[in-house]
Amino acid sequence: MNELTKELIQAAAAVAVGCTSCLEYHVPKARGLGATDADLQEVLALVRPVKLTATMKMDEFSEEIFTSKKTELDVVTEASSGGCC
Repeated sequence: MNELTKELIQAAAAVAVGCTSCLEYHVPKARGLGATDADLQEVLALVRPVKLTATMKMDEFSEEIFTSKKTELDVVTEASSGGCC
């Protein structure tokens, strides 16, 4: 994989996770490697639906968890790992 492609992927990942400092680093680096405005717009067009869908799903999941009547015991019993992360 060439360096420009790597930088564009990293810029897309930065958008997806909301890392402004990463974006400030990777976009100029990509431009320095030859990325065009069209390339960067394509990155945004590809990553925006992913980010928006993930945000929407997390909002729905959060609502479900916050309104759940489960107790700590219920959650620990259901979790195969026995906890968080």
